[in-house]
Amino acid sequence: MNIKNVKGSSKVSPKAPAGYKSWRDYWEQNKHQIFDDSKDYQCPGCGKWFPPKNFDGCHVQKDSATDKKWYIVPLCDSCNHRKDTFDVNAGLLLDVPSNLTITYSE
Repeated sequence: MNIKNVKGSSKVSPKAPAGYKSWRDYWEQNKHQIFDDSKDYQCPGCGKWFPPKNFDGCHVQKDSATDKKWYIVPLCDSCNHRKDTFDVNAGLLLDVPSNLTITYSE
């Protein structure tokens, strides 16, 4: 699935849904795939291996003219700042809750 990072998503409030420590925690709990701090994981964006501390729950969109929803996927810091379109397994995408009020801060 071709995706792209959501530009400016770091300015979106709230930082994560209520009850979650972070967007990565939201992804882990809802996908039932908890990172083990004693292991390295392959980034789905670049294929490089990193410890869990190098992954963020990243806001992405499908590279689609019709689907403008936001999704969360764990990516390494480098992939979290990519400006191009790149491929990840579609099964890793988790919808951002539709009940959040999206506000932008300066």
